[in-house]
Amino acid sequence: MNSREKFIETLHHRDCGKITFDLGGTKATGINASLLYRLRKAYGRDEPVKIYDTFQMLGLVDEIDAKMFGIDVLSIWSDMTVFGYRNDEWKPWTTPDGTPALIGKSACITEQNRRLYMHPQGDPDAAPSGCMPLDGGHYFDYVTRQEEFDEDALNGYEDYKDQLEVMTIDDRTLDFYRKQAEHYFNTTDCGIVLNAEYGNMGATSMISGGYVKRTPGIRDFSEFLVAHSMYPEYIEEIFEAWTKLCIRNLELLYQAVGDKAQAVFLCGTDFGTQHSEIMSKSMFQELYVPYFRRTNGWVHEHTPWKTVYHSCGSLVNILDDMIDCGIDCLNPIQISADHMEPAGLKEKYGDSLTFWGGAVDGQTTMAGGTPDDVEHQLRENIEILRNGGGFVCSVVHNLQNNYELENVQRVLDVVREYR
Repeated sequence: MNSREKFIETLHHRDCGKITFDLGGTKATGINASLLYRLRKAYGRDEPVKIYDTFQMLGLVDEIDAKMFGIDVLSIWSDMTVFGYRNDEWKPWTTPDGTPALIGKSACITEQNRRLYMHPQGDPDAAPSGCMPLDGGHYFDYVTRQEEFDEDALNGYEDYKDQLEVMTIDDRTLDFYRKQAEHYFNTTDCGIVLNAEYGNMGATSMISGGYVKRTPGIRDFSEFLVAHSMYPEYIEEIFEAWTKLCIRNLELLYQAVGDKAQAVFLCGTDFGTQHSEIMSKSMFQELYVPYFRRTNGWVHEHTPWKTVYHSCGSLVNILDDMIDCGIDCLNPIQISADHMEPAGLKEKYGDSLTFWGGAVDGQTTMAGGTPDDVEHQLRENIEILRNGGGFVCSVVHNLQNNYELENVQRVLDVVREYR
């Protein structure tokens, strides 16, 4: 059984006796570009790393990495980035920690006061939408650019229409997706996940609008959450327009990619904190479930894809609602958050959800543990989560640059036994 066949069995909750391993398949199961460079170099591959996501500084994992590291899933991406420039052409760039890299040719980065600034759509005259401190910074965090707004004249569609236009798939992006799908499908036996985060209702990437030059309306994250209670009609206007955009894009993507992909990553909105959900169950049901149900419903009606949603934090009070609105796979299973113990989740939801992640905790074990600590937790959680299928093995969230290479290597060594 090859990796793609194993991935399909996993997604359909059929236990084939071997696990599916993902590293780099989604923006929530990726690897920091500098760490990827060091890991590749340890295997004899010394070349600049393509940074496809400068927001999280993630390196692009390819088919060569899949063979070297024992990865079962590869990803196809949009050429359009969260800062509005494209990744279909590359230029050399050195990261602040000295890693040789490549970034999109049209990316515009300036430096001022020991900070790097990312300008949307590669326009140096546009106010920056991302910022990374040179001293100790690891990511291009979004810059909130909220303008004055009139609470009596809020219009969700008007405030977000420029973003909707930028996120609407054009022929160039569609061809970019198509070529990746054909390449990986025809030249590898890996499973393929389509990254299409057009269902990102409520995510910081949507609210901050890092890929547009102006961000009218409510853009501050805390104020956006308050608006859920104060101006629910405004939130619904935005989500209605966003859902229509998502479904339209998915229609085009299925024409381009078809059955070459087995899963689609649709949403990366965080609904949990370390201790609880970020909003009440009733608010989630009212403002999110209807739109997620429509998006997932379209996918299930028109494609064979399984849908993948990411949310950090404690989610136990809304997991039934997530299942009800058609989510197939949940990432990352933040096992360090309250009430997110793998055994309890697998027992209650193992027949309904594919758990995509949860193998090793990123906050504690990967960041501060020894290789033996990593191996102990990894083996324990694999044994819990793999039973009956429905488990894509991955570390909790992206592999960060402060992880010791020995800890990462121990993950790869142990996973090989179970693959």
